[in-house]
Amino acid sequence: MRFNSIYIKGFRNFEEISLDLTNRNVIFGLNDIGKTNFLGALRFLLDRDFRKYGFVDTDFFNKKIDGEINIILEVNIEDESSEDNKKIYTAMKGAIPSDAKVVFFQLKAKYNPETLRGEPELFWGSDKNNLDAIPSNQSFYEVDRLFNVVYIDSSIKMDNEFRRYTREILRADTSLDETERKKVNLHIGNLNKSIGRLKSIKKFESDLVKEYKRFRDEKNLKISIQSEIELSNIHSKLTPYILNEDSETYPTGGDGRKKILAYTLLALENRRNEDKKINIFLIEELENHLHRSMQIALSYQLFSDGIFKYLFITTHSSLIVSQMDDVNLIKLFKDKKVNAKSYTYVVPDNYKKVKHKLNENLSEAIFADVVLLVEGPSEKVLFERILREKHERYESFGGYILQVDGIDFSEYYRVLSSLGIKVIVKTDNDLKLNKKKSECNLLGLNRGLSIVGSPNKPNKLGIDVYKYENDPEYKKALQKSLYDKDYSVEFKELRNKGVYISRIDLENDLYEIIPNQMDLLAKNNHSRKNGVDFLQTAKMINMIELCKTLNSRHCKSIVNHEYFGCIKELIESCAQ
Repeated sequence: MRFNSIYIKGFRNFEEISLDLTNRNVIFGLNDIGKTNFLGALRFLLDRDFRKYGFVDTDFFNKKIDGEINIILEVNIEDESSEDNKKIYTAMKGAIPSDAKVVFFQLKAKYNPETLRGEPELFWGSDKNNLDAIPSNQSFYEVDRLFNVVYIDSSIKMDNEFRRYTREILRADTSLDETERKKVNLHIGNLNKSIGRLKSIKKFESDLVKEYKRFRDEKNLKISIQSEIELSNIHSKLTPYILNEDSETYPTGGDGRKKILAYTLLALENRRNEDKKINIFLIEELENHLHRSMQIALSYQLFSDGIFKYLFITTHSSLIVSQMDDVNLIKLFKDKKVNAKSYTYVVPDNYKKVKHKLNENLSEAIFADVVLLVEGPSEKVLFERILREKHERYESFGGYILQVDGIDFSEYYRVLSSLGIKVIVKTDNDLKLNKKKSECNLLGLNRGLSIVGSPNKPNKLGIDVYKYENDPEYKKALQKSLYDKDYSVEFKELRNKGVYISRIDLENDLYEIIPNQMDLLAKNNHSRKNGVDFLQTAKMINMIELCKTLNSRHCKSIVNHEYFGCIKELIESCAQ
């Protein structure tokens, strides 16, 4: 079974949205944007306990009770070997042909002014435009035999989950034979009698009698307080303890520890039910009250454990999604009305070994509204210094700077832009010499063109190999010629699309704006090199030192220069 898509119309703050899905889906966005409502749509469709009370007027978009709620879930079932697909075929027998590859589950609801609620009606089938009513008995539909919706919110209580789970376990326990059962009941009976004989209990009984007679004096009145522990209610007396390596007991008192144990219980419980129904986990803001290490541990579990193969999770935490792979990212945003973008993210094979690094960067950036991609730490240090001067709170306005550190810009650009996030790029005008052919590959320009999906340009021919390798000014002249003349139109078009390529590189571009400041830094560090060469000897360290010397006038000059239009665009985007 694989989720294909969902369509929601007229439900709460969703006027109408249609989104692609996969089996693990991460929903994120600003507070009050509709993440809980998104899960609510799934719960109404698939969860009887949530659906059985119907819809109230506020469940209809803008309380338009003359409208209709419509929720459609599309599911792919073409894999005939899948046990879950077999369950669907069995449950829907008669409603779909034997060769069906896709099925639909639909909920419709109209408001009834007499009952003051919307009555849900459920349909299923393989023809989206001709679905059958799902057989039902009052509020129970046949689809409720198929799916087990496990809803977990951030306020989950370990004590409640533990008692509920142990009650079910003990109720189903058939391991005790009659002799053992009698023996256990005898011990429980003796315990109850011992509790009833306690001096404090006897005094309590006496005090109650005296106080009772103040209200109504009855002759020969007695009050007995009895312990009623039984085998059937023993679950309410059980308490989980966690032992450390020295066998010392720690009650599960901390919120984080309690939440982890509650999640463990839910996973354990539903692992036992996998053969009976299809488990679908809907999880809200798992990260609340959890330490960083616990969030990372849960991320590993969520995106690797088969029990969570059908998952919808809302989150504000980059750590919760740090181990994601083969997931559908859903970003909710508001543009006049609530809308959404989705993108199925799979870690590329050539990045499997650096998955953690790729995910760590991405999992921070997906929560932003505008992201500036830069090559390395030098750019990030410089740009953050300028932003402290020009827009100190840019991150709180949705801005983010992401250094790619050797990972292809295109990987980030594709994911982020697909989610409706504005992406700005700053990269160098790199060249790569081909000695045998006396030509240069236009690495920087073609990198930018690839990012926006434009065809690459051919190599630069007729290169003087000796000068290229021995005269730094020769290579710089080539780069300037590419930028100013040969491909000036392409460089300009890329800037218009948010991709800024240096005329040469970061340090040389900066030198054209603040040469005195850079030369002074080299001189103060007893270096005979000019400002560019000094900055490039230990890029990040020397860039930090340079940034300490920059003032408001320097920052303004950099922002307003064509070579650093990326910073200006980031500032303007955050100000909108």
